[in-house]
Amino acid sequence: MDTKRFFVYVKAQPRAIALVPVQALSSANGTFITVQLHTTRATGGGSSGPSNGNVKVKLEIEPVERSLRYFSPLDIEPVYGCVGILDYQADTYMFLITQCQLICDLDSLAARGGGGTGKSIARVTQVTALSLTDSIFDSSAYRRMPGAMHDDIVQGDLDPYGMQNPCASMTQFLGNGAFYFSPTFDITRTMQSRRMRAVLADDPEMYDPDPKFQWNTTMLQVFTDYRMNLCNPVERQGFDSAGYAVSLIQGCVGAVYSGQMADARDTDSLAIYLISRSSSMRSGMRFLTRGVDDEGGVANEVETEIMMTTRTLTFSHVQVRGSIPVFWTQDGVQIGSHRVRITRSVKATIPATKRHFADLLNRYKRVSVVNLLKIHSSSSLNEPTGAYSGSNAAANGMGSSEADLGRFYSTMVDALDLPRSLVSYHAFDYNTEVRGGHFERVHNLISQIQPLTTSFKYYLEENETGVALSLQQGVHRTNCIDCLDRTNVVQSVMSRSLVADFLQHSRLVSGGTVPAAIDGLGRLWADNGNAISRLYTGTGALKSDVTTSGKSGWAGFFSDASKSISRLMQNNFQDKGKQSVIDLLLGSGDSGLYCRPVSLYDPYERDITNALNLELKKISRTDSIRVMLCTYNLHGSPYRGEPLGSWLSMPRDKRPDFVAIGFQEIVNLDVQSVISADTTNRRVWEQVLTAEINSKYKKAMGDRADGEYALVSSEQLVGVAVLFFAHDTIIPRIHNVQMAKCKTGFAGMTGNKGSVAMQLTLDDTSICIVAAHLAAGTSNVSERNSDFHTIRTGTRFRYGRTIDDHDYVFWLGDLNYRIDLPNDQARNLVKKGQLPSLMMYDQLSTQMAAGRVFKGYTEADIDFMPTYKFDPGTSTYDTSEKMRIPSWTDRIMYRGQDVRVLAYYRDEICFSDHKPVLAVMNFDVVSIDKEQKRKIIRRLYARRHQVATQPALKEQKLIDWEDAAGDLTNKAPAGVAARNDEPVAPSSDSFSWWEDTQSGPNARMIAPADGTAIQSTFPGTVPINPFASTRNAVNLIRTGDINVASFTELQTASKKQSEGVDNDDPFADDGVEISWSPILPS
Repeated sequence: MDTKRFFVYVKAQPRAIALVPVQALSSANGTFITVQLHTTRATGGGSSGPSNGNVKVKLEIEPVERSLRYFSPLDIEPVYGCVGILDYQADTYMFLITQCQLICDLDSLAARGGGGTGKSIARVTQVTALSLTDSIFDSSAYRRMPGAMHDDIVQGDLDPYGMQNPCASMTQFLGNGAFYFSPTFDITRTMQSRRMRAVLADDPEMYDPDPKFQWNTTMLQVFTDYRMNLCNPVERQGFDSAGYAVSLIQGCVGAVYSGQMADARDTDSLAIYLISRSSSMRSGMRFLTRGVDDEGGVANEVETEIMMTTRTLTFSHVQVRGSIPVFWTQDGVQIGSHRVRITRSVKATIPATKRHFADLLNRYKRVSVVNLLKIHSSSSLNEPTGAYSGSNAAANGMGSSEADLGRFYSTMVDALDLPRSLVSYHAFDYNTEVRGGHFERVHNLISQIQPLTTSFKYYLEENETGVALSLQQGVHRTNCIDCLDRTNVVQSVMSRSLVADFLQHSRLVSGGTVPAAIDGLGRLWADNGNAISRLYTGTGALKSDVTTSGKSGWAGFFSDASKSISRLMQNNFQDKGKQSVIDLLLGSGDSGLYCRPVSLYDPYERDITNALNLELKKISRTDSIRVMLCTYNLHGSPYRGEPLGSWLSMPRDKRPDFVAIGFQEIVNLDVQSVISADTTNRRVWEQVLTAEINSKYKKAMGDRADGEYALVSSEQLVGVAVLFFAHDTIIPRIHNVQMAKCKTGFAGMTGNKGSVAMQLTLDDTSICIVAAHLAAGTSNVSERNSDFHTIRTGTRFRYGRTIDDHDYVFWLGDLNYRIDLPNDQARNLVKKGQLPSLMMYDQLSTQMAAGRVFKGYTEADIDFMPTYKFDPGTSTYDTSEKMRIPSWTDRIMYRGQDVRVLAYYRDEICFSDHKPVLAVMNFDVVSIDKEQKRKIIRRLYARRHQVATQPALKEQKLIDWEDAAGDLTNKAPAGVAARNDEPVAPSSDSFSWWEDTQSGPNARMIAPADGTAIQSTFPGTVPINPFASTRNAVNLIRTGDINVASFTELQTASKKQSEGVDNDDPFADDGVEISWSPILPS
């Protein structure tokens, strides 16, 4: 195996870990990389970590001859590289691959034919985690032996004293046999994607892994940032070629060779490879990760590439699978049932669905949706729960059927409003069709989509010259409910049908070898189904015998029954632990509670950040946003159809862009409610308020009302809940929605008190909304203060982000701060309307003035009567035996730049023992051109080095105003002819205008070495993705006569152009030959 290996060295003071390339020890100019925590000098002369809770890691490339003398070798076999750095439980760890297994070499046949360069793939079988602060885990007692996938921790995880490495569960997961890497090529991309990037990029050798399928992107962020800060392209290439950082894919890799195929001719040289890449965007376990997220990532999304290599040609074809891209959930304890819950309406779902298909169109040009769910439902439900039709949803505890989900999916595809030539939809009721063992009926589906399969084509490349003979122009996206068993069978049949057709028509191998090759491919798909199923459910796939042979027998029946029972047990009792490990490694979910953010120590960071902010103001776009916020303690009262009166009424001048409502005591805070966490009341309020907000909107705006509001997200912690509604015009601008809960009841053990926080990004501005219920009791001021700080510091979003890390923060809560006056005096002031006098005794105002809580926050002036406590259902202050003092317990606090409060008031609805408090505010959000931002950052680093090394070179253009203006539509890439705007014939149901092969040299005949004629199918044009920017690779070659020759010449043209302009790496414009060695302060 052609691989890169490293000796591991350590330094005691300060603690540092070094990776030393094996060949560097025998090289006069050998270098190695050191990794250590960056500490700040404490006042007393010692050192301490960063004060803001973030972890700073320092990377340095050092010469072996000068620096290695300060390190000692660790008693460990040479490692295969680092898969990342992670902070966990207040310590920081470096994860190293210690054992791996060679799976295949994609160039094994091509190399014998003279055209290969070596593309080996290895499976990770063992990973070790070394602490960056302590040497205790350097002991070999912590080196875990490789075991079966998902097995339990073994004795090898413990030292002789019984101490367990805190990262044992993570190293076990990374070494479970589901992760793969290559030391010689980018395994995260398909063969066609690698080729396209090599042609279009100015620097073909630049390593650019796909973050979607590079599973350890978050863990490698420090290495990525370090590489980005290297201004010299030579240094970046050197860093890449060293192989310190290893890109992992999760999935399956398999190979079968002609020598392993029964009945294959000895003279035939054929290798078939299968590579499945699981997406890291929404990775997780079966019943805990369903549907789509706000960024368009879907659960169990897998890209499967079949590669077939002969001595002269290499063939590649890609299929994808993924969960239905709508918002839906499913409970785990269901035997023989597939009841699901659709949690967002069409309008609230469409932005996420669009982002999902935009990504698919960017990658694959066209998409064929193959939906294998049931078509006919035995359910009497007319609509899926959670607003199938938007605002008229019914909250139904029974949920929806699989067929309902399929119909909703079809509705979403129609809502994309795209031509069928770009996205087509095909429904095939798999379970009904194959009932009784008629698996041959799957071929009916294959025949139905055969015209698309033919038009999508495949990627074909000549080994010796690298000439691309065909490009794949579309992809089949297949799904069932889990995207496992049914999906794998159908994808296998599609793949075998296409490969068999290609081999028979190309005559690359003899006729007797074709059936043997198809059988071998079937075995690869069966292995793939088992591997993907283990990742998502913990067991192998069902119907494996059907995938392999196309038939099922009694042995398969009993095997499937056993696996189904095992799935049921694992899904309900083990998946949460596995999901926690996945979240820790990906920086998602609740990982922020245990992991501090890890970032690269950069000596220029402060200066660069200040300069960057100044430059971004010149190119950013600002937009004013109006919001309506409400906090309401419901006193545990369920909604029974009472009129809501003027509550949530909207101003007539301008509608709010979004409405956020924070509820407290949405259920009774009794023992049963705390334990059961009943969500029935919240589901009812979701339906009621969706209708009420839209009714108030139409009443306020009249004929000017356009569009409607939709529920975007909601969450609940016992009695505290957040409901977030947004107008459909603003929903596409909302990203990164995430909820986080924090318990404060009984010292954080129960959720009767606590908070639900929601974070979102609107354009490029981060917003956090916190619904909170603090400790009760007139005298419990310190407890309330403590609850506030617990929520502020203990609430963690993905990547360790806290509440304070957002641009704007809004607290909506029953904060429970009271009036420090005797009851009779307080009531007398209320009766006289002397609110300023009463406010002087407000506990919250007093605590804020003393700097004990809500430091940096503001509250609008209160000119309404106290909101607590009333006789339930009246406007009469408490007449019960306790006679509670009237107080402003319900408050809305805010923090952010230039927030304008338009209204702050209470509503008089008589529903609870509280009154709701509302606020209408305006604030500004910004949108930044991310491409320009990347350019400015690199140029700032380049200028910083130039100023330090060449003081005369101080002025430098930071902004490319031509690009910033967005005038990109008429630019042609290097080597591509200018666009011809002559009109073309329109598309029809059977013909797409970009398929016209008569108007340009889009077909070329070549003669391979074996004399067989294969026609090139390289497209003259490719479809335009309407969701994509003008900078993606698809739109760069969307028009013009691009034949095979011009395609291969693009790389040469780009290289020549890059001598003057660096288009692919915009940061390197002015930084050539400039080292990034840190400059010590004078």
